[in-house]
Amino acid sequence: MSKSSVILLISGLAVLFVTIGGIIYGKDENKDLSGWLVNNRRMGPILVWFLLGTEIYTAFTFEGLAGFGYAKGAPAFYNVALNDVAYAIGFMILPAFWLIGKKFHHVTQADFISDRYQSKGFGVFVALTSALIMIAYIDLNIEGLAAIVQVVGHGAVSTDVSDIIGFLVLALAVFFGGIRGNAWQSMIKDILMFVAIAALFIVVPLHYFGGFGNMFSEFVTKIPKHLVMPGVSKKLGIPWLVTTVLVTGVGQWMWPQWFGIAYTARGGRTLKLQAVFMPLYQLVKVAVITIGLAAVIILGFSKHINGNNVVMMLALKTFPLWFIIVFTIAAIYSAIVPAGPIVMTSASLLVRNVYQVLNPRFSNQMAYLWIKILVFPLTILALILTLVAPSLIVNVLLVAYDFISQLFPAVVVGGLFWKRATKEGAISGILVGWIISAVMVLTNHDPYLGVNAGFYALVGNFVVFYIVSLVTRPVDQTYLKQFLASAFPKTTSTCFVSSENVSD
Repeated sequence: MSKSSVILLISGLAVLFVTIGGIIYGKDENKDLSGWLVNNRRMGPILVWFLLGTEIYTAFTFEGLAGFGYAKGAPAFYNVALNDVAYAIGFMILPAFWLIGKKFHHVTQADFISDRYQSKGFGVFVALTSALIMIAYIDLNIEGLAAIVQVVGHGAVSTDVSDIIGFLVLALAVFFGGIRGNAWQSMIKDILMFVAIAALFIVVPLHYFGGFGNMFSEFVTKIPKHLVMPGVSKKLGIPWLVTTVLVTGVGQWMWPQWFGIAYTARGGRTLKLQAVFMPLYQLVKVAVITIGLAAVIILGFSKHINGNNVVMMLALKTFPLWFIIVFTIAAIYSAIVPAGPIVMTSASLLVRNVYQVLNPRFSNQMAYLWIKILVFPLTILALILTLVAPSLIVNVLLVAYDFISQLFPAVVVGGLFWKRATKEGAISGILVGWIISAVMVLTNHDPYLGVNAGFYALVGNFVVFYIVSLVTRPVDQTYLKQFLASAFPKTTSTCFVSSENVSD
């Protein structure tokens, strides 16, 4: 048996073992949808920290971000800044969503939308469109798994076969283990990822450059264009950096799976704690980008090298067999585990917030059963789209983050703070934002005049949202006051939730 086959075999068995552990760990909570999807709102700060970390730090962080640094240089640091902006926003708004969700029994983002705007139709609209975008988003994880197998396996295992096996394992883990089982997998995955990246970050400078000082000196002398904006590209300058951080920072919590994970928390204090300590994960991103820059010198800068592969290429070039196995397990799990909450949330949105709303006689118990069953066809659909229509997926992914960011005015501004906001204004703003994003990105006008296309879309969204809301009828103010009272019990005019009102 070849070295590549040994690595993949042992790594696959280890992944299967942890998956079984996740199924055992989570099965007792899966008696109903609340237990399966949000752990009955009983998850403490440590598990929430790992669970959110897994969703934010995925195969893109492990491979794609290093590739971005390798190919583009300094603009890759936008990805560090966006999370810091998002954590500050999350500290302020997530406890409010949790408190409202607990009072009204919300388990999805669309539940909140429906109740806030008193519109089941608006909830169906958000649920259906978000679910479709999220199915496409799974492609990032599938592509990450394919890249790992391609580099490590050297053709020993077909990437298509590995994708199918990997994501069927994911579907089984989600079906039986639920969100609590996924949290167990997330903890193992993140610990392994920390170890793998830390080892690479320390060993690469020492082994190839003789130390960190020498490495950074060579960066300055050999790849100076990689170290300053706009990097290797002429388009990704300071305006692009600022607008991209703003758009992605406000949009991070608009992804339904991240929004939904907030509902798993034991209380508002748990969410505040994770927002405070989540930036520790940023050390991983800085390390990965630095590794990507080092790869430019070690491997040479070439358009023929797939940037997504440079982390695994350096690992294979640097470490002994036993550590390559650890590294490969971490990489595989960074591709598979984050897709779990995405699949779960997509299934829940389609059944609970679309089909059950259109067919009210459909019982909650039947809905829960069909949500779990839908996990398998959704996973298979994502695989099929990746295998037979990759260009379609790429086009969708080009606008996916910009699309999700357009929910911010409706969900956060109108959802929590502006009582005059209406469903007509929210829907109109979202549609305008989507149209602007799609036209600009798909016609290669991103960035335009150095500014991220999503920023133009978000500005247009806000303008339309505001104007249309002023000329349409808002939700009854008495109801809205009661709706927001749980999140802002005494000070509805402020955007902060006091510690006294947010218990764990």
